[in-house]
Amino acid sequence: MKIKLTDVLTFIKIRISISVSISAILGYILSANAISNDIFVIWLSVLLLASGSAALNQVQEWQFDAKMERTKNRPLPKKVFSFSFGLLLSLLLIFSGLTLIFLTKGWTLPLYLGISAIIIYNAIYTPLKRVSPFAAIPGAFIGAIPPMMGWTFAGGDLLHPLNLAVASFFFIWQIPHFWLLLIVYEDDYRKAGFPVLTDLWSHLQIARISFLWIVALVLVSILNIFLLEHFNILTLIAILSLGMFLILRTHRMVTIVQPQKFYKFAFINLNMFVLLVTVILSFQKILNL
Repeated sequence: MKIKLTDVLTFIKIRISISVSISAILGYILSANAISNDIFVIWLSVLLLASGSAALNQVQEWQFDAKMERTKNRPLPKKVFSFSFGLLLSLLLIFSGLTLIFLTKGWTLPLYLGISAIIIYNAIYTPLKRVSPFAAIPGAFIGAIPPMMGWTFAGGDLLHPLNLAVASFFFIWQIPHFWLLLIVYEDDYRKAGFPVLTDLWSHLQIARISFLWIVALVLVSILNIFLLEHFNILTLIAILSLGMFLILRTHRMVTIVQPQKFYKFAFINLNMFVLLVTVILSFQKILNL
């Protein structure tokens, strides 16, 4: 079967990989005193790493993907290309991303953070999904690493309060992101043999806990504004308004079990909130450079 570009883009989860690289750009912008060509280097490095890690995840789980409606049409279950080709491509992408960082910054924090992201995602989170319904919690640390890579790539202190706040923002986002997907695709995960959280908690309990994470996400997004070097009231109003909108759009999940399309819509709203906050914080910093 002929390999198409769309198959490769599906294999590397291009939309997710791009969003991960954007979070690295945010970290870089918030840390940098001036924008240089390094911003393109960290963007491409993280894009390559995220793409390779996502591809390697599919190599690790292709047999389970084949059992799920949501994933059965991915390239490996469909045999669009071979297991060995998929493994080679994923390792090549990871190696390219790490090499690009090394050639630019050497043995420094961005490189170590990149290596740790691969280890957490592919060596810890992916196998842990097979044994624990709580794998999403350690897996959420993966979301915190790319913005920290961008921050340290620009020379920022790893333990700077703003860096930790931004990393916390992306960490917190991952939990409701995962658990809203679980509610929607519960049967798919169970069919593939994954332990599911709904075996321990009801949909309503998971939804209520997810909503608490969403509230925490909004609060941390506001905290980020106060940690910026230049406070801007318009930025505060914009993010506060987006946060209130997100809470109003999702608060019904704490009352009664909602139709599946509600959780899908909440999932989309959650991700849009994170994207818009990322854009607003980036522009706020760029305008003050």
